[in-house]
Amino acid sequence: MNQPQKFTTSTGRHIYSFQVQAFPSLVSNIYLIDDGDRLILVDTGSGMPLSNEGLVAGITAVSQTYNLPITLADITDILITHGHIDHFGGLPFVRQHTNAPVGIHVLDRRVLSNHEERVVFASSRLEAFLENAGVSVDHRRGLMNVYLFSKNYYHSLPVQFLLEEGKPTVGDIGVYHVPGHCPGQVCLRVDDVLLTADHILSRTTPHQAPESITNNMGLGHYLDSLTKMEQVKGIRLGLGGHEAPMDDIYGRIAEIKASHERRLAKILDICATPKSIADISRDLFGKVESYHVLLALEEAGAHVEYLHQRGELVAANIAEIEQETHPVVRYVRG
Repeated sequence: MNQPQKFTTSTGRHIYSFQVQAFPSLVSNIYLIDDGDRLILVDTGSGMPLSNEGLVAGITAVSQTYNLPITLADITDILITHGHIDHFGGLPFVRQHTNAPVGIHVLDRRVLSNHEERVVFASSRLEAFLENAGVSVDHRRGLMNVYLFSKNYYHSLPVQFLLEEGKPTVGDIGVYHVPGHCPGQVCLRVDDVLLTADHILSRTTPHQAPESITNNMGLGHYLDSLTKMEQVKGIRLGLGGHEAPMDDIYGRIAEIKASHERRLAKILDICATPKSIADISRDLFGKVESYHVLLALEEAGAHVEYLHQRGELVAANIAEIEQETHPVVRYVRG
């Protein structure tokens, strides 16, 4: 992992950043906001053993590097940017060290506080999506096992307060609700610095999944949220939930939008003849393995859903859809 970093806002508040190995192929950024009165932890990693070890090591590194005598026990507040497990899964571990109150947006609250129910609902809708996408029974079973693997590392914990747009939260931190990547995704503004979580990343375009799986996700919501943040003035620095800091979030938003436009255009080309979402995913991403297969299917599904909602793609096999209980939908350019 990289050495911790320190960022200073326009009013002199300090934001410390360090990395944890959330999963074998995924590194996450953890943030500590220090305003002199409060020490606020933003996100907690995945809860996997290596991630929890990284959380302790990161705080220790911040303490030693910047002569700031802190441990997890000194955390006064915990903010969770959204309900994906690489950002909240470490809460049970953190709870062993501090009783600091936890806040998250209302649309992701039950992911933390009623996790077992949420997994059941999400799994059911995901399996239906995969079936309609044209994924075989055996392949679906394997993908569902991959999806459910990390969910067992978390158990439900109560949420003490909600992150609400237009209402400053602890430490006078501004909240922007930006659904799309996740229903309750928020960006957090600390003076002229924006913690963008997984809404805006410096290198990759944040993952998208269809709204048919989870309400308030979907590419339409995501693009609207990008436009919303494009109109927020005065952001000097963006700090993402993964990857490097961003000196120009406005330019990065434009790049992400352009990337999605290119992908939408490519899908329209692919669908010159009828294709299932599984077909489209293979044409878009080629051969991928393990969890990346699921990510590719969801990404393709989000873009197909967007085009279908707008009439640019239509179902080519209406009679089959009408007659069968669980049809594979094949899309063609409208």
